[in-house]
Amino acid sequence: MIALYRFFKSVRLAIVLILVITALSLLSTLVPQGRDDAFYREKYSPALHGLITTLDFNHFFNSLLFLAPVGMFMMNLGVCAVDRLARRLRMKSEKRFGPDIVHLALLVLIAGGLITAFAREEKDFSMSQGQETTLTSHYAIKLLSFEFLKYANGSPRAWISTVDVYRDGVLEAAAFPIRVNHPLRLKGVAVYQTTYENQATLLFKDGSGAEVSARIGQGFEDGDSFWYIADVVEEGASQKALFREYKGNELVSMRKLAVTESLGPYTLAGISQKMVTGLRAVNDPGFIPVLVGVALLAFGLALTFLQKNGRGEAAKKAESASPKGKSA
Repeated sequence: MIALYRFFKSVRLAIVLILVITALSLLSTLVPQGRDDAFYREKYSPALHGLITTLDFNHFFNSLLFLAPVGMFMMNLGVCAVDRLARRLRMKSEKRFGPDIVHLALLVLIAGGLITAFAREEKDFSMSQGQETTLTSHYAIKLLSFEFLKYANGSPRAWISTVDVYRDGVLEAAAFPIRVNHPLRLKGVAVYQTTYENQATLLFKDGSGAEVSARIGQGFEDGDSFWYIADVVEEGASQKALFREYKGNELVSMRKLAVTESLGPYTLAGISQKMVTGLRAVNDPGFIPVLVGVALLAFGLALTFLQKNGRGEAAKKAESASPKGKSA
């Protein structure tokens, strides 16, 4: 038990865990998070696709690869904080609790991060002008307009979705502009501007005549094949849907499908396109704990600095008042 206590109190353990968490987190930024399996199958080689999905690198902050070292780091911080506080309380000299508050702040920050990892809810959705979307049981938004602004060289400058906000059916905020990094914040949910697209919708009919719609990035199985809808391309005056056929993780063929042509159990009945804005509704219960942790961290660092500075000034005054400190 003592050996375990010393293990978790080790500063070396803290350094190793910080390096591991940092390195893994940096690697995770190279992999888009939370996409459909078809996305990773399309983007990466079969071996890399298998590695990413096996290690849950596509959901890194919910994976054991992330949670295990973070859990150990919390244990390390907790043991260090308790040990330091116990030693401080036994000392008869001036109590300096700034570092203890910093340790507590780090624990609160990590706890907030873990709450986010387990309880954060995201919903990506697209809207066209005039469309209304329900966000929560109380809130809904209606898209009034969407602007895609560009610089003189043609590069993107801003995406702006202007929405009306309704609470329980009553207009609460009119013409609110949602911009990148300037979300709409409501009670329990925040809405972020994420993208825009010229959205293509494909209408299919199955053998019974029933209609099914699908979009780029989706697909369907046909025997041992998976047909992935990759794009809509223009050929002369007509449009065709571009499909990629996968067997397992291997791309085996590609095919362009025109309206009235069939593929597997479906016949393509129509293709429609429209400009839409891409939004993301986020419910993050870990946001408040993280804010509390940041505030505690700032307070702890400020208190540490003030106490240390005050102690240094007191030592200088004592030294100047002593006989050795006076000039002859």
